[in-house]
Amino acid sequence: MKWNTIGAAFVFSMVLLSGFDTSRLSASEITENLTVPQVESQLKTELQDGSLIMHQGDCLAVKVFTASPFTHVGMAIHDDEAGWLIYDSANGSGVRKSALTEYLHECAPNCITVLHPNQRYEAEQLAILRLALEEQIGRPYGIRHHVTGSRAKGVHCAEYMTDSLIAVDLITAEKPSRVSPKSLRQGLLESDLYAESSEIELIEDVIPPLPAETWCGQMWQDTKSCVSGCYTSCRRSIFCCD
Repeated sequence: MKWNTIGAAFVFSMVLLSGFDTSRLSASEITENLTVPQVESQLKTELQDGSLIMHQGDCLAVKVFTASPFTHVGMAIHDDEAGWLIYDSANGSGVRKSALTEYLHECAPNCITVLHPNQRYEAEQLAILRLALEEQIGRPYGIRHHVTGSRAKGVHCAEYMTDSLIAVDLITAEKPSRVSPKSLRQGLLESDLYAESSEIELIEDVIPPLPAETWCGQMWQDTKSCVSGCYTSCRRSIFCCD
């Protein structure tokens, strides 16, 4: 089965008027307030080769332009030695593969949605998929060409996932660079190629610092914490570095 129109054209004025699309195409329960170790333990028994982890991150540009809470996507592949690896293309890093726990730490404190293939990949398909993912590692991140639909030196996360799924002849797309996390998810669910299994709210497992011995020391400690929090929030929402 193929999906021939995975890309979608977005009109900016309509996006601003419509607001975020928070509807769900398939039933999934939200599991709230889980730490990274808890989520990792759950996903290790749930993931399949080719499973997609959709991140509802803080990047305002992606949220506004796609009218969706989904800002990022990565694909899980199991390695006999390293365990579960997540392939993605991230701002500031480019195309990479990282350990599941590392990827989840980057997603916290936000929601993730997990999609599994309805039919497990056969050995030959999986080999092709793995090769397609590996061949792109080291390629820089790029997003500007999403507007025009042209190809560029860089590649964004949804484009990377789309190209990999095209490689195994699962889908087709006229302009993979126009695919967003939202349209990728919608297309895979509507064509019954993937199913949504769970939505998980990740929290940061942070150990609070010990109270300072003096009032002045406590003020300095609180100030550093506030500035650090503001910097992290700005980095994630404005510069889209999740």
